[in-house]
Amino acid sequence: MAKPIDPRVEIGRVTLHVADLGRAIAFYEAALGFDVIGRADHAAFLAAGGRHHHIRLETSPGAIPPSALPAIAIRYPDRASLGEAVRRLRQAGVAIDGASDDGVSETLSLRDPDGHRLDLYRDRPRTEWPRSADGELRLTPVPLDTGALAAVPPPERSQAPSPVSHYAPMAEGMRQALRELRTRLLQLHKVLLDDARAAYEMDRGRVGSNASLLQLVINDPWFAWLHSLSELVVRIDESVESDSPATDADAAALTEQVDRLLTASEHGEGFQRRYFEALQRQPAVVLAHADVKRALKGRV
Repeated sequence: MAKPIDPRVEIGRVTLHVADLGRAIAFYEAALGFDVIGRADHAAFLAAGGRHHHIRLETSPGAIPPSALPAIAIRYPDRASLGEAVRRLRQAGVAIDGASDDGVSETLSLRDPDGHRLDLYRDRPRTEWPRSADGELRLTPVPLDTGALAAVPPPERSQAPSPVSHYAPMAEGMRQALRELRTRLLQLHKVLLDDARAAYEMDRGRVGSNASLLQLVINDPWFAWLHSLSELVVRIDESVESDSPATDADAAALTEQVDRLLTASEHGEGFQRRYFEALQRQPAVVLAHADVKRALKGRV
């Protein structure tokens, strides 16, 4: 049996609706290395080391189609463990849809058998992030050489801390800080959505109702760039639940991801570029952005 996934890998708790439970379990075990720690008739619970599940697989008729959902981000602790992921995917015969390096993160994109998009990535240390002479972050995406990544020697597991023996629930002060951050992110999401709706209506005509807007946000590519922000809000929601297995390290990882996502870039792609444009266009976005940044200054 192949060795399990590196226990230092991080993913927020997520539920995935699948058509064939056995097929989905086989993919997440063989292609990614997650451990099955529990199973029921219509659900299975998988973990990256430890006793608390990270992924719940569930058969559920009428669920939202995977194509309408944001990507599921799985963060690897270093380049060696991400290289190990490439080798595992190749051995399992799983195609990698895309591989990119923006100077901050190296990312592999693929889909599971049910069509859920997965982003496997590792972050560089902040000291290695590309910046201009005045300190502005410069994201310059280039193709990632997966061959070179696969050639990186395997990580040393003997030095990795045990996630079970070192597990401690998130401190209440951390949870409160995340709740405050969530509130400010929701306001930022609202003003960004209002701005995107106004631009949509100028280009394509009036949106008739909030229900119609919801369908557009879920399904229309015009609004797809906002999914990255809404996904982070959902992950924060899950982390601050009273029964959540999230730790202080999970809280720190979430705030780091918020900080990185909200780095606007005139020359970037996806969210960073659209966010830059919204900041130039709408004072309300600037104010909401400043509120989030103030929350991040007291980051967990």
